[in-house]
Amino acid sequence: MAIVVTGAAGFIGAQLVARLLRDGHAVVGVDRRGGIPPGATPLLTDLSRPDDAVRAALAEAEAVFHLAGCPGVRDRSPDVAARRLRDNVLAGERVLAATAPGTPLVVASSSSVYGGARRGPHGAFRPCAERDRPAPRGGYARSKLVLEERCARRAAAGGHVVVLRPFTVAGEGQRPDMALSLWIDAARDGRPLRVLGSPDRRRDVTDVRDVVEGMVRAARREATGVVNLGTGVGHRLADLADAVRRAVGADVPLAVEAVSPVEPPATLADTRRCRRVLGFTPATDLVSLVRRQAAAQLGAPPEPAAAAHPDPHAVLETA
Repeated sequence: MAIVVTGAAGFIGAQLVARLLRDGHAVVGVDRRGGIPPGATPLLTDLSRPDDAVRAALAEAEAVFHLAGCPGVRDRSPDVAARRLRDNVLAGERVLAATAPGTPLVVASSSSVYGGARRGPHGAFRPCAERDRPAPRGGYARSKLVLEERCARRAAAGGHVVVLRPFTVAGEGQRPDMALSLWIDAARDGRPLRVLGSPDRRRDVTDVRDVVEGMVRAARREATGVVNLGTGVGHRLADLADAVRRAVGADVPLAVEAVSPVEPPATLADTRRCRRVLGFTPATDLVSLVRRQAAAQLGAPPEPAAAAHPDPHAVLETA
């Protein structure tokens, strides 16, 4: 049997496929576009539409990782609401329906469902815990929350599913519309780095390699419920900008611009359940991470990928 990865050509999906292949697994990669890593069996299709080949692959899978979706918290395109419904909800419903109840199913949601870090009793930001009530700020986060509700229905009916909420994922292959990618390009060209709101806004930045590690562990350990994938450490946007300047070798200024209401002042993960359920806590070396991403983005040879947190569960286990 093979492992199925949807969104296999995406930022996280491509790295997950590569990791599974290195671990010796047969992988079926599902995406509507090309770019699925070589070695995987590609299925190019739109998950929101019926497809017999995809349905069969999901029904027979050893494990399923559902990463496909419509990204972009800031997307304001006229058709974005329809695309989010199609790609984040309807496609997810098809994957949930076609995957056998006993098959480990790992679903990628988003930390954006929290609406940002909470304020504590003295005004300081406190980490978001999985038990916190979601407070989505925009259409992207709301669509992810609807997907989570569909996953909860599967779990209530006896299906095996874990929902992961990654926090600000960065690293090689990051989408070109995300902040670090934009800043690396701007620094290379000698342009100012556009900062939304304030350089003091904070983000819990998670290494894409740790996100992949968390996903693999979620299937190996047959985890259930909702689990944060974050570090529990907030980095100022000013610090991220400094890391970009150092990585590119360009002393470019910041250009502070107005921020959208969908952008929270801070994000921060409570990592206790991740440690308890998955057996590790992501840890980001910001300077090293940005250097890796900049090198890959600017065409340098990639650094070898290695698991930063060895897992004693060496083989994916099925139910």
